[in-house]
Amino acid sequence: MHVKVLVVGGGGREHCLVETLRRSGTDTLAVMGNQNPGIRRAAKEFAIHDVTDGPWIVDWATRRGVNLAVVGPEASLAAGVVDELERAGIPTAGPTRAAAQIETNKEFARNLLRENRIPGLVDHWAFGDLPTFEAWLRDCEIELVVKPLGLTGGKGVKVMGDHLASYEDVLEYGREIFESQIGGASRFLVEEKVVGEEFSLQCLTDGKTVVPAPLAQDHKRALEGDKGPNTGGMGSYSEANHLLPFLTAEDRERAFSICKKVVDAMRKRGTPFKGCLYGGFMATRDGVRVLEFNARFADPECMNVLPLFAGDFADACERMATGSLKSNATFHRKATVCKYVVPMGYGTKAIAGERLVVDEEGIAATGARLYYGSVNEADGAVATTTSRALAVVGIHHNLEKAEQNAEEALRFVKGNAYVRHDIGTKAAIRRKVDRMSKLRNGKGRA
Repeated sequence: MHVKVLVVGGGGREHCLVETLRRSGTDTLAVMGNQNPGIRRAAKEFAIHDVTDGPWIVDWATRRGVNLAVVGPEASLAAGVVDELERAGIPTAGPTRAAAQIETNKEFARNLLRENRIPGLVDHWAFGDLPTFEAWLRDCEIELVVKPLGLTGGKGVKVMGDHLASYEDVLEYGREIFESQIGGASRFLVEEKVVGEEFSLQCLTDGKTVVPAPLAQDHKRALEGDKGPNTGGMGSYSEANHLLPFLTAEDRERAFSICKKVVDAMRKRGTPFKGCLYGGFMATRDGVRVLEFNARFADPECMNVLPLFAGDFADACERMATGSLKSNATFHRKATVCKYVVPMGYGTKAIAGERLVVDEEGIAATGARLYYGSVNEADGAVATTTSRALAVVGIHHNLEKAEQNAEEALRFVKGNAYVRHDIGTKAAIRRKVDRMSKLRNGKGRA
């Protein structure tokens, strides 16, 4: 059977998915909310439409003979697009709306860990009214993290010491969540702040078998030196040994074990999870702690791992969708560094409409990869929107050369835009290694 794969979504993650599927020789079709120039050129056919409109997507896909789907964005998963596709007989690599609660409802995720005695749980409390929260806060003596329950595009979490200077700021943010229903509910989660280094583990799963991808580290803060406001992610890197320089093999094994336990727990409760389970973890002095789970490939970290996938990715997606994933799927042993080009002011007040000149042939000649994000295309040029514009990914046998490869590729992007050039540099990684070493030896902040 000739495989026709539908990819839902129009961001950098979905461009990366489309390119990885193309390597399998499939016909790839796309439904996206914006006209991503990379997807437009790579897809056999595409449509611009609301990516949360399940019935429309099913109708469009059915009329074109699509026999496999991959759903990228969390908003589509929350809207039940996978449920609609599967009801129409189209196997889909992605979780149902009920399974996607692992991301779309942070309280659900915490309860799942607690009820199944899965390690790594951070102390947490949920509040649905302000007077109770205010009274609780008066007796609080620990630093906190405040999280809206639902989806906020990676920008809703605020941390004491980084975004919130005092308990008054914590209370004010709680009030803002409550009154504006940030994340879709007048309810929020408060967690104990844990200190360490964050890392991401993306796992492919069919609901039973779980295959880990190389670890990666995202950089959420807008400015160099991990300063400035939170963003959707400015870039990320991965190591050739599939670890990270500040982690041990035991850290990786603990994170993977937690992911496997989550998949088991989801299956046992009758909401099996299939697709990419992406765990956000913190390596601390006291071991690996869970920050969050996401129900789809990470953006940007998918761009670190999918170019390294060894074998037939369309076959792996089909096996995830149909419950027959093989545990021997592997990734090449190379390092990657992903750097996003974003509009000036991204993270606060982004400037849209700035023209970018992208020399795609020049980037290709360096051996780096280019993935378009949220841009508008006109007259052979691309223009910024208020979101991330495009990413380049350097790939090499070692991290230092992968970072140099990314920088070499960035020379072929011209225009008024911003890049965090420190991602993946030797100096930035040395700081992380030193910080983690002090924490593990009990000399850093606990």
